[in-house]
Amino acid sequence: MKISEVGERGLIELISRTAGMKQPRDDCAFVPRGKDYLLYTTDQVSYSSNLPAEAKPEMIGSFLSAINLSDIAAMAGNPEGFLASLSVPEDLEDSFIESFYRGIRKTLSRFDTELLGGDTKESTEFLASGFAAGVQRKTRVRLRKYARKGQILCVTNSLGRSAAGYVFYRSGYRKSSGIRMMLDIVPRVKEAITLSELGAKFMMDLSDGLFSAIAQMKDDYGIGFKIVEHDIPLHESVEKASRISGASPTEIGAAFGGDYELLFSIDNSAFAEFRKNVEGAGLNVSYVGELWDGSSIIFDGEQWVAIQAKGYEHFRPVPGLGRIT
Repeated sequence: MKISEVGERGLIELISRTAGMKQPRDDCAFVPRGKDYLLYTTDQVSYSSNLPAEAKPEMIGSFLSAINLSDIAAMAGNPEGFLASLSVPEDLEDSFIESFYRGIRKTLSRFDTELLGGDTKESTEFLASGFAAGVQRKTRVRLRKYARKGQILCVTNSLGRSAAGYVFYRSGYRKSSGIRMMLDIVPRVKEAITLSELGAKFMMDLSDGLFSAIAQMKDDYGIGFKIVEHDIPLHESVEKASRISGASPTEIGAAFGGDYELLFSIDNSAFAEFRKNVEGAGLNVSYVGELWDGSSIIFDGEQWVAIQAKGYEHFRPVPGLGRIT
């Protein structure tokens, strides 16, 4: 069977089964060391897979480091080190590499994370792989397996910025702004640590979108979600992107991905105190539903309906946004 038929989720299952991996499905691998967990993650970018052709090297470097640190953030970890391995065409200008590493340093410096090295190889195309390491006390690490029915589902800030940027870029409406909206992301490292301290339970980043995240949680941990459509916090650009594309605001905000915000849960019994403490900490959090033991559903203002969309998945067609493909 071809990988295009298996899909990313199926490929991960195949690798886990064949390799005999016992690590639970989460944003990072985590290894116990005394009272701490060491956190490890890796991700890669290339023009042929997930970069706009016009993306500048400094922004690519910043994006690569940010998406790796976002995985550390999703576990409420403190990032400590980063490595980058490059496959580079021999006719690429050295100024491209200089600019690329300026972007990496720019992001890492915001989070006191050290660039430790990496590797370089020749290739027919530019491809960059990042590896990030972090650490956190076991009691503060947020794992997906902590999800329980009855918990309240929450999300940081707003959703749909990256998808709206994709619409702007693909439609030609504002291409350069669209690229920035897709690639200029901020890993929610500090927010995650604060949320963990305030009582967050399970946590993950929304790299592939809200609907993809809940589909993964259902497949991996058997937990379902009830989401109130009206409560999903949408970025201010979503309305314009909806008019351009013909896609609904919910499709743009929940079915595409790329926002790297935090999806997390809290105990229902702790809601009042958590909400007060979050406001005191100056965090922007929305409460969008709850966890339960049924299939994932969404309230559209009139009725509960099944969530059919699976969100973004590698080796599958990019989710269409109305007229934008």
